[in-house]
Amino acid sequence: MSRRTIVLAAAAVALAAATPAIFPYCLTGVRWPATPVNVYYNPSGKLTANQCISASQMDSAVTGGVSAWGELRNAGTTSKIPNKRDGQNTVGWAKLGGQTLGVTNYLDYDRTRTVACGANTFANLYEADVRITTTYRWTSGGGQCPCAAGSAFYLNGVTAHEMGHVIGLCHVNSPNALMYPSFDVCENKGKTSDENAGENAIYSCH
Repeated sequence: MSRRTIVLAAAAVALAAATPAIFPYCLTGVRWPATPVNVYYNPSGKLTANQCISASQMDSAVTGGVSAWGELRNAGTTSKIPNKRDGQNTVGWAKLGGQTLGVTNYLDYDRTRTVACGANTFANLYEADVRITTTYRWTSGGGQCPCAAGSAFYLNGVTAHEMGHVIGLCHVNSPNALMYPSFDVCENKGKTSDENAGENAIYSCH
């Protein structure tokens, strides 16, 4: 089975600072100054043909990936386009290049870290957008894999991964972890106590 890499946006990488190896999570160095953070979904542009799940299941998988994180709130649908600095956090669809399944962009954030929480110091994040690719076939927790159309990637897992970047987590080295930088076809992953610990390390001081 081929492996497809999930790419983290350059804006997030610029702030990245891995936590020590003893921790099962990694922090990008940003945090939202107030939570829950509203995330809007633009369902337009998704490809519904040759999928393992219906269009409505695709929508539910995306919004479910948002709702998996306690610091985020699914705020409904929007017509705004993701990856445009417009003051709104948007997740939507795009034709991404290479083997990219999803990408997160930090569009507005402080350039210096001034907010201390425990042993960590963070920069405030004000806007982040997520794009999910239309290049590959999708399934979800309510679908099969492979299905009659063929092998697919789990949309709920990929969206939850990208939302992990939205709250301030970066990639880890454990292949079974949600925040590992790639997914295999027909490989489903979900949020665990490790991601909860990372989320708590960022937002326990709120």
